[in-house]
Amino acid sequence: MSLHRLLRERIRQRRRGKSADESSASLSAKSPARRDRTLPILVHFFRVACVAALLLLIPAPGDTSIDASGETDPPGLTHIRARLPDAASVDPAVDANGFWTVRDAQGQPIASVARSLPLAADVVGYRGPSESLILLDDSLQVLGVDLLQSADTAEHVETVRNDADFFRQFRNWQWGGPPPGTTIDAVSGATLTSLALAEGVLRRMGGDRPSLVFPKAVTADELQPWFETVAETRRAQDRILAMDERGNLLGRVVRTGPLCDDLAGYQGPTELLIRLDPQTTPSPTSPTEVPGTRPDEAPGSVQADQSGTQSAPPVVGKIVIRSSYDNEPYVRYCRTEYGFWKRFQGKTIGQLAAMDLQSAGVEGVSGATMTSMAIAKTLVRSAAQLQQRDRSRAQSTARSRWDHPWWRSLRPPKIRWSPSDLACVALLLAIPPVRHWGGFRNARFRKLWLMLVIVIVGLWSGNLISLALVAGWSAEGIAWQLAPGLGALAAVALLSPPLGKSNPYCNHLCPHGALQQWARPSRTSRRHVQLSRQTSRWLRRLPGLLLASAYVALLLTPSVDLSGWEPFHAYLFRIAPWTAIAFAIATLVFSAFVPMGFCRMGCPSGRLLDYLRRSATSDRLRSADAVALGLLILAIVFRSAR
Repeated sequence: MSLHRLLRERIRQRRRGKSADESSASLSAKSPARRDRTLPILVHFFRVACVAALLLLIPAPGDTSIDASGETDPPGLTHIRARLPDAASVDPAVDANGFWTVRDAQGQPIASVARSLPLAADVVGYRGPSESLILLDDSLQVLGVDLLQSADTAEHVETVRNDADFFRQFRNWQWGGPPPGTTIDAVSGATLTSLALAEGVLRRMGGDRPSLVFPKAVTADELQPWFETVAETRRAQDRILAMDERGNLLGRVVRTGPLCDDLAGYQGPTELLIRLDPQTTPSPTSPTEVPGTRPDEAPGSVQADQSGTQSAPPVVGKIVIRSSYDNEPYVRYCRTEYGFWKRFQGKTIGQLAAMDLQSAGVEGVSGATMTSMAIAKTLVRSAAQLQQRDRSRAQSTARSRWDHPWWRSLRPPKIRWSPSDLACVALLLAIPPVRHWGGFRNARFRKLWLMLVIVIVGLWSGNLISLALVAGWSAEGIAWQLAPGLGALAAVALLSPPLGKSNPYCNHLCPHGALQQWARPSRTSRRHVQLSRQTSRWLRRLPGLLLASAYVALLLTPSVDLSGWEPFHAYLFRIAPWTAIAFAIATLVFSAFVPMGFCRMGCPSGRLLDYLRRSATSDRLRSADAVALGLLILAIVFRSAR
């Protein structure tokens, strides 16, 4: 082998060895890099999960400020007299419709009163639900509406209470809701609170028309002749459920009063109780039967057995006269005429609804013809009304077969859009293209953007993210359907820091931050105050201290008003107290000397968003992580002890 060839061979061997060393070195270097990328994700996931758990564990302010039972006590006379001056007393017992009877000084009934809770407990405003009073006359027309109590801030509640024009909108509404096309004008400065109250009134009045002729609820004593071990009765839509002491279902009963109370006999209508018995020998389903109705939605209708096949619908068993406006002895004649009742027994609700009295040969009871024929017509019409309501529920069920919460969230909801909401969403949608084109780096455009934020988000809509808002929505739910603009801002503010490594709300959307950017002094300005390093270090701890203190205060007193802990309430200038406005001005004056002073040294909401933000140092454990973990343990202990 020549010298030239030998040198070339050695060069090849060296190159092979070098490439092998480089490949092994690169492989060994990749593993720590992967670990370095995984650790920040895991640590930050812990932070986000911890904050999410802390928010979910915030107790609802309604737990202490609002009676969750809602219908145990009648509303106070003070509230009723504000809408009905002639009111002298209220019956202590609620009737079968959930109403209390209001009487005048002579003891005569002059109105009925209802409360919106607990039926509207899930309708939240700024911080929680609001309970309203609804006064109705004998034709179920609204005489007046008033605000009883609310979990929202005191300024919002007082503003709504003092707005007579807002409550005047509900007058003359009929049971079931307002006329089609009716719009609700919210109270300026208290939009969420007033709209939540209106939504609660609509929720309470949205049910089937109750009976004021027969308002008395069915008791367990009345059903004892049919069910010996009955201990209580429960209402399941249009049926009465007889339950024993252990909560076992003994049977179902239909009460005709809420279904038909306007068919008069000799002197007035009659209310009946119909016992529904299981069918031993299946009969053909009538054309008006509603197969497929779920048992929990319409007890006593067609049910499915464990094999998936439909069992026969129940049939009419015993029928008794519960009460009647006719007089004796006509009612007694009907009660004792067993042959009269046999014509209706053994029929399904569908067959009874389709029954033609003349073709069936139904004749009146001798000596009580008018009373008995009114009873027969009441049975048929009640069955038809019951069948119609069951059919409506069955159709509603068929439309919502995929009624899982995830599927419900995909269905288009009813959202109340206002011009200010649309403007806020437009600002949100403008951020990505403006950032892409470098608009925020342009000084003139930046000033224009800050002015838009101050006017639209601050003074016009008042949609600022605050501790009070986050706490209230975490405990009671998000009122994004009533305030979609505020809901969108909250979603961007809370989701962007952990997902996108940015904080668009503090940087581009907070009106108070925008004012501080306008007022910030330059480094060469005479207004610029340079704080000492030790003072700055201690002041930077203040937002975290306020944040932790606010959470402990919520655990101890869920109804605590956090709106005064931050200056953001001042932007609702129509209702804000002078103390809130003075607080906001003081923070701006401080920031005019210390650049972004309140944002860096006083804002607990901004500290929360900054804690959630993913960064290059997310893999490092901080003292704030220990505080968050300690608060989580404290919250779990408090919730388990409640």
